[in-house]
Parts: sequence; structure tokens; C-alpha cells
Amino acid sequence: MPPYVSLAGEGAAADHPGPGYLGVAHRAFNPRQKVGLDNLSLHQDISLDRLADRKGLLRSFDTLRKDLDSKGELQGVDAFTTQAFEMITSPRTRDAFDLSKEPKETRAKYGQATNFLLARRLVEAGVPMVYLSDGPDWDDHDKIFPALRRKLPPLDQSIHALITDLAERGLDRHVTVLLWGEMGRSPRIGTETGRPSGRDHWAQASFALLSGGGLRMGQTVGDTGSRAERIAGAPFTPQNVLATLYHVLGIDPTITFPDFSGRPMSLLDDPRPIEPLL
Repeated sequence: MPPYVSLAGEGAAADHPGPGYLGVAHRAFNPRQKVGLDNLSLHQDISLDRLADRKGLLRSFDTLRKDLDSKGELQGVDAFTTQAFEMITSPRTRDAFDLSKEPKETRAKYGQATNFLLARRLVEAGVPMVYLSDGPDWDDHDKIFPALRRKLPPLDQSIHALITDLAERGLDRHVTVLLWGEMGRSPRIGTETGRPSGRDHWAQASFALLSGGGLRMGQTVGDTGSRAERIAGAPFTPQNVLATLYHVLGIDPTITFPDFSGRPMSLLDDPRPIEPLL
């Protein structure tokens, strides 16, 4: 199974976190773009023996100077090639993406949010990281109230279906669901120039919803006061949220890794997880 799958769709909504200094071998597999799943099965005219011959031929042509690869591009290609051979010779990956294998009752529980159901199938099949995004469609300003009245009920159904489905399958202690935006919204109406009924971006405070992963649930952590304007007390930053996720994944957030020039880079500047959740 691919280690990182993005279900972000196409176009502007396809933005997803990239691998940064880890290199292209760690880019997400996105089944929604271009050929997508069409490349996840072996062509009917190609036998496994013929595929093995092609793999050997590919190695014989691969005489490029990898020591001149300053950005890790060639190593990434090698990793992708190896993974591609494994994926197309096994039905496991393609089956995980096949929603027709789900009973009608389960599909009805998720409603129109097939990407949430697909995310559950992928983590159940062994994908460590699945990314979902609705892209810029949530960036409402002066129309924020009618927009949220339309968008929140389906999202509520999707989140509820995913969390309960994971719990019913015994996956909730192993899988963390994180619902997170990039910023908050201004706590007062009409604070945006030219939009008297809207709400603007608000970087002073935001929120994240976490579920599962063996974390301590059923609590609110942090305080933004009675007006939800600014953080009251000790702040929790996005890096603390990421450190908490790394804790669930068994990754030491204090580790370093080399950039393309060999210089050590910290995984996080602030590696402290959110202690009340542990």
C-alpha cells in the first residue's frame, strides 16, 4: 500500500502537504488526478514474466550518475518505480480503492462523502496517512452564514460516520482523525472591509478536532476566553498538534533529517505534544 494518499481532488482543491526536504519519494499518491487508478493494474497483454523482464531492462539502462543528484530526485524515482511494480502486481491496493465492495448500509451512513468512506478503507488496508481536503470552497466571507448552513450538515454526517465506523471496527485506538483548518474566523461580524455581514481570516486563534489514536477524548483543551478572540493562558501551536500526531504514529518529533545539501533539519521547532491528550 502507498504510505501517503491524498484524496484532495483536482485543480486548486488538489493542494496537499508536500514532502519538503524528505524528497519526491515521499509525495502523496493521488488517485483523483490524471490517470489515477488506471495504472494500478497490470495490462492484460503483459504477463508477470514479461513484467520481470522489463524491470531487468530498466535496471540495465539505469546508468545515471546518482552522486550528482543534489535534490534527491533520482532516488525518489527509484523508490516510486519499486513501489509501482509492487502495486500493479497485487490486487490489494486496487481493492482498497473499490467502494463497490462496501455494503449499501455502510455507504448510506456516509452519505455523499465517499472520500471519508474511502479514507476508512485505506487506513484499514494499511495506509498510514490519508489526507482529505475540500480546498478553497470553505473560504466564505460575506456569505459565511448561508454557506455554513448548507455545508456543515453533510460534514457533520461525514465526520460522525467516520468516527463511529472506526470505533465499531476496533480501529479507533489505532487511527487518529484530525479535522483542522489553517486559521480561525474573526469573532466579530462585519470586521472585513466592504463586507458588513461577513467574517474575515483570524490568525490569533483557531481550533482542531481530534479523535481516536489512543488519545484522551471527551475534553476541550485550551481557552480563547468568553469571546473566542485570543488565547488565554499557555498557547498550543500547530507544531504541538503535529507533535501529538507524531506521538500516535510512533515518530520521535525531536529527530533531524538531512536537507538536499546534507544539512540537518529539525522535524519540528517545537516538538512538545499536547500533554492533556496523552
